[in-house]
Amino acid sequence: MKKTFAYVTFVLVTASLASVPANAQISVGADLVSRYIWRGVDYGNSPGFQPSLSYASGPFSIGSWGSYAFAGTNPPFSEQDIWASYDLDIGRGSISVLLTDYYYPNAGLKFFDFDAIGGAHVLEAGFGYTGPPSIPFSFKAYYNFHNDPDNSVYLEGAYGFSVDEIEVTAFLGGTMAASAWYATDGAALINVGMTASKSVVITESYSLPVFGTYLLNPELEQSYLIVGFRF
Repeated sequence: MKKTFAYVTFVLVTASLASVPANAQISVGADLVSRYIWRGVDYGNSPGFQPSLSYASGPFSIGSWGSYAFAGTNPPFSEQDIWASYDLDIGRGSISVLLTDYYYPNAGLKFFDFDAIGGAHVLEAGFGYTGPPSIPFSFKAYYNFHNDPDNSVYLEGAYGFSVDEIEVTAFLGGTMAASAWYATDGAALINVGMTASKSVVITESYSLPVFGTYLLNPELEQSYLIVGFRF
């Protein structure tokens, strides 16, 4: 039954993309990063390649994002997510709702194993608010509702500003309770830091986006300095 549901969902999504409205956008890209750190947790202990593919039509978007480590473990860490979001302009900023399906191929679990305990997928619901340009503040909240015994919650606030031609975002994130997903024994700060990004001019017609992040996980007492390139 679960396989049948998954097949039907895949067919419906494929069919919806087959007829692309005039105002729709399809985007493809990739990041090359020195380390994959997600919400303060190190995944892969290796440089990684992170491709993405998305489709947007009006306020609705759907896409897939992956991360593939070059080394670190055997087999190397790999992640392949599917997500869908809906964004709504509320005048003084915008709100968004998000559904994400996390899947880790290197774990050796079959894709169509959707068991609630020990299955191949963790499902997460998210909510976000982004302020207007005059108030460059954002807030996000995420809740694991499938295949996570702790039903982990993650909250993050961020503030953006510019220094010369460099865009900077300061962020602070944490969990609400004990979570094996985030490696915490209780409520804790796990993701505190700053990201700076700019475009490096390569030719008259092409600039390469470059970003760097320093972050600290106070709970694990680990810090990271990461650099990445976006194509």
